[in-house]
Amino acid sequence: MKYKRHFYSRIPNTAIFLAITTLFFLKIIIFILVKNQVISFSLGGGSDANYYDAYAQGSIDVALNIWPVILRYLNNLGLYYREFISYIFLFLNLLVIPISVAKLAEVKIKENQKYYFYIFLICLLYPTLFFFVFDVYRDVFMVLSFLIGCLVVKALLTTTNTIKFIFLFLASLVIGWYLAALRPYLGLAFIGALFLWSIRFTKRRIVLLSTLYLVALFIANYIGVFDAITEYREGFEEGEGGSTLGLNFSNPIMFIPNFILSTLGQLFGLYITNPSAIILLLIETLPFFFMLIYVIKNIRLADNFVRFLIIFFVLYASVWLIGNDNLGTAVRLRMYNYLAIYISFFYILRLKKLYSVTSEVVSK
Repeated sequence: MKYKRHFYSRIPNTAIFLAITTLFFLKIIIFILVKNQVISFSLGGGSDANYYDAYAQGSIDVALNIWPVILRYLNNLGLYYREFISYIFLFLNLLVIPISVAKLAEVKIKENQKYYFYIFLICLLYPTLFFFVFDVYRDVFMVLSFLIGCLVVKALLTTTNTIKFIFLFLASLVIGWYLAALRPYLGLAFIGALFLWSIRFTKRRIVLLSTLYLVALFIANYIGVFDAITEYREGFEEGEGGSTLGLNFSNPIMFIPNFILSTLGQLFGLYITNPSAIILLLIETLPFFFMLIYVIKNIRLADNFVRFLIIFFVLYASVWLIGNDNLGTAVRLRMYNYLAIYISFFYILRLKKLYSVTSEVVSK
């Protein structure tokens, strides 16, 4: 197997590192300016942070998920400071999350410096995740929790020790339950992938499985499995959530066409409503799209962990693409799909290069 050098392989490491450094300090400057109210922008879901803060301080007693419960617990311990938490989120965004993604992809700075730098660059470029470091939104915390869960699953799928396997499996279930407490379908998709990761993929099998997948979705919708989800989706048209695709999922005959349109509009960001959507399309979706194509083309290299990520990708997307009709919310929901592909891409890219080097050494 000959390793093919792509255009991104020709960019000098110094240029990538310079871009990383620039982004790193630019984000810090923007953070300081926003915190000092020199500049401001709307996140669309700004009321979330106010609700979480009110619950943490006891003004509200209805918890919609476990995140405000955690904040109230910190407040009871005297450790809750709304401003300080945003600084922690900035630290997670700038360092912890990129390092975690690199670790999951098994990309090490000494052995794969260029790939390591690219992971940092892509994570730092990701605008949506940065938008939620400015207050006590749950998104950054959820991303970190998801990545930690993936680290545990990765250890589970690579261990040969039976006792360790049982312990890690139980730990993965607990993390899945915890993710479900943060967002139900995120945790359920995580747990579902935990049981389905053994499904093997080939290019031919992907076509077959995709067809069966759409048929299964159609049948599930026809017998009413998604009734609660589609009813929730209809609420977007009646609320003040902003731009909606306006797809009618109540018609079972049109379910598959509507699902495909929802995927194109929300997961792939092709429903353009404003200049921000164009920026997100270029910065977030375009890299994701090319990475997804690469993963599919090299699906034969997918091991247990990559299969887990792909299964999670499908299960998680299946729910929110049916249940969500708000384009602003879509960019928050799809972060886990994008991260799953980021990790899979660099994981496979590293494996492909490793196999190429190994085969060249053997041939000599």
